[in-house]
Amino acid sequence: MESTQPPLLLIPSPFERLDVHVHVPRPNDNLFERLIRNPQAPDRPMRERQCTEMLRGVLVACPTLASAVFTWLAEVTGIPVGLVDELEWSLETEQAIGSKRDDLRIEGWSRGDDEARLGVIWTIEVKVAAPLHESGVQDWGDDSAEPTDDLADDPEVVIQLVNYDSWLDMQDVEHRAGVVLAVRDVSSAVPDGLTQRWECLTWTDFALQVEKALVDDLLPAPERLLAKHMLGFIRHRLWDPTDMSTSRLELDDVALLRALAAIGPSCSRKVKDLVNQFEQLVKDTGIDFVDIRSSSSRFFDRTEGIEYGISARCLNDERGEVSVAARVVTDHVRVSISTYPKGCEANVLARKIINECEDQLTERNPDWGIVDLDDSEYRLAEISKPLVSVLDQEDWQAPLINFVQAALDDLKELGILESLGEIQFDKDESS
Repeated sequence: MESTQPPLLLIPSPFERLDVHVHVPRPNDNLFERLIRNPQAPDRPMRERQCTEMLRGVLVACPTLASAVFTWLAEVTGIPVGLVDELEWSLETEQAIGSKRDDLRIEGWSRGDDEARLGVIWTIEVKVAAPLHESGVQDWGDDSAEPTDDLADDPEVVIQLVNYDSWLDMQDVEHRAGVVLAVRDVSSAVPDGLTQRWECLTWTDFALQVEKALVDDLLPAPERLLAKHMLGFIRHRLWDPTDMSTSRLELDDVALLRALAAIGPSCSRKVKDLVNQFEQLVKDTGIDFVDIRSSSSRFFDRTEGIEYGISARCLNDERGEVSVAARVVTDHVRVSISTYPKGCEANVLARKIINECEDQLTERNPDWGIVDLDDSEYRLAEISKPLVSVLDQEDWQAPLINFVQAALDDLKELGILESLGEIQFDKDESS
């Protein structure tokens, strides 16, 4: 007879209290929490730019903190630390790299009486929820090119760091390096063959430097307030809870294994039963889709981006695919419009349709998120509803089905679905 084991609850290990070392403002009182909100929310566009501006703004307003951060960056990237106090520093966002742009550029200039000379360049790619993306390969022979993210005319796409690396290589400066600042270490995604030094750091790494400056009482009073607000925001929104972990098996790991064995198949069946009803909702729109496809795998078959649902293609030809999908994605139901593959012409055509209706769409429901090209070269627009919001209801499927129905109604009544479907006829009429 098998012994009965009590269930283990999946409760995330709590963060170490930050105010053990530094007292930070409560999230509700945090300056950046109020301005930026949640930069990783799945139902709204990513907020890399706002987080970059927070970083730049605090470092410009806090020169003592900036000096400590520059010293740390110099150590990490192999640049002589003594240069930090010898150079005049400038920080700016969205600077041109050919027809591309880097998120944050930090430059150190000599203080000599003669013409100022650039001594150090750090180009920093800031990530919050989006991964490193692909973009058109930069043509360095076209100096007149205006900054753009339009990939329609690019003959080749590469991981974005390839273009930044080429630009760094051409700069007439002795010390230069690239940095990727992300929530989690993305070293495995850095492409091979880069010629310059690149370091992958996390927001947690950066926050610990800010915390150290506060704990060591290095900052003057006017700088401490901003530093604490930024530290608190990173701790609440951008901290990587796995950053300090080891490979040791934890209670949460055992709980997950036990939960998957006990209720995994049942959970997959419940999700599949819900998603099967989404297909009829899509058919009821009356739009002549190319086809409607359902996920063939089970809900837990993928270790990343766990999802299950249906996808209706509005366009499928040599220009690419445009799809409207209704899926259960991890712990949300999400309706989205996306294209495939990266850099396809269909993305440009569909994005134009979405952008023209953006104001009307968000007026109907402010939860609709229009995804910038900087944040995703696949997704164009999306809206989601958390599964936990229906757990207290007996008929838990009804509000989720109504949510999908309302999202499809938004797209249909604004003419978005019809316009996306007409892309395939635009080609026939022009040929």
